[in-house]
Amino acid sequence: MPQAASAIAVSVAGIEKSFGPTRALAGADLAVASGEVVALMGANGAGKSTLVKILSGSHTPDAGTITLGGKAITFASPSAAKAAGIATVHQATDQAG
Repeated sequence: MPQAASAIAVSVAGIEKSFGPTRALAGADLAVASGEVVALMGANGAGKSTLVKILSGSHTPDAGTITLGGKAITFASPSAAKAAGIATVHQATDQAG
């Protein structure tokens, strides 16, 4: 029996972010369904960390929209994103084994 598609919980559309003359994101889009786990993968400098920092309230986008539960939202801080239900798991930086 096929499972019903889950509703989109959070999405970003047209996200842009620059740091001085360096453009980190140019029109990034992402949609995550309720209960879905997503891994962002790509080359160094592709903007993965910047997108996660925008979603988690550490950075403010220069343009674009974040939608949470069908409503446009902005996060003033990481604690505001966390209170709204945004959680991130960062890649471990140590290689000890």
